[in-house]
Amino acid sequence: MNRRQVAGSLLGAAVLSAAPGLALAQRRAPTDWMKMPILMGGDFSTATSKLAARKARDPAVREFAKLEITEQAAVAEAFGARPGGAGLRPDQAAIVAELEAANGAMFDMMYIDGQIAGHRELLDLHRRYARSGSDPMARGASLVGVTGIETHLFLLQNIKRQIA
Repeated sequence: MNRRQVAGSLLGAAVLSAAPGLALAQRRAPTDWMKMPILMGGDFSTATSKLAARKARDPAVREFAKLEITEQAAVAEAFGARPGGAGLRPDQAAIVAELEAANGAMFDMMYIDGQIAGHRELLDLHRRYARSGSDPMARGASLVGVTGIETHLFLLQNIKRQIA
């Protein structure tokens, strides 16, 4: 599977499977409905970043992964959740499995493409939560998170150019 197919499958699968995944996640971790997609996106980013911290060939990819793990734990805490507590949507679990099977430069590119797609999704979710979320602490985290995500997207694009 090439990089464009992976990126396309990330976005398409997210749209197609969000509703069933959200229903399942809401049974596991009670919280307001606007938080759950953010927490699931954070859990996906953490799961893939744990793989990257261990498997990535490029040092910049490994360093970004370590940064992302720490940041997503802080976001989960600000949202009143335990890191990893929301779980993954089925499409996200499938992507994690694909990453587990990948190695070398292919792994690095798949990880970076997945992070770009995931960060774009999270950017929209955090913007919405910052405007109308019900939890003041989580709203504050989303307000700060928007600029952080924009910075991450810039970093990810630069890393992608370096490893392409």
